[in-house]
Amino acid sequence: MADKDADFLNYVDSVKRKETLKENEALAAQLRQEWRETTWAGGLILLVEKAGLANFFLSIGESFEGGQDTTSFYLSSLIYRIGTIVASILFVYAMGRIFNALVGEEIVINQEIVIVEEVTRAQVEEEERLAREKLNGDENKGDKDEVVPTNKSDGTKNEEEREAELD
Repeated sequence: MADKDADFLNYVDSVKRKETLKENEALAAQLRQEWRETTWAGGLILLVEKAGLANFFLSIGESFEGGQDTTSFYLSSLIYRIGTIVASILFVYAMGRIFNALVGEEIVINQEIVIVEEVTRAQVEEEERLAREKLNGDENKGDKDEVVPTNKSDGTKNEEEREAELD
């Protein structure tokens, strides 16, 4: 009779454990559904399930159960690494664009260099006089006769001066 009581107690414990397990599973399912409805990640999973891609991802997950020696593990690991690198590059690019939008297209540094030169009134008057002479010289250039040198060795002396030197 003790065996029957022990069996009955084991049965009651088993039923209680099954009921507790069902309650825990129901609570977990309720929390999971709430998580899917209230979070971004849950929304993505819900979208994947609605698109019919859940079986694809489940089969990928099952392929990992074979361990690190399987081809699917190496392929998935490679795709994960490439995805991480691409995501990092896109993140840096996006941050650069945001920074560029805040700062502007280009950074321009303007420097003004001021050179202070002391000029006397006499220097200014001399420059003005030279400018006037040059201007007047250009206007009267056609009026003056030019002296053309006749001696190849000395182009500044005219014939009269050379004759005076010979005497």
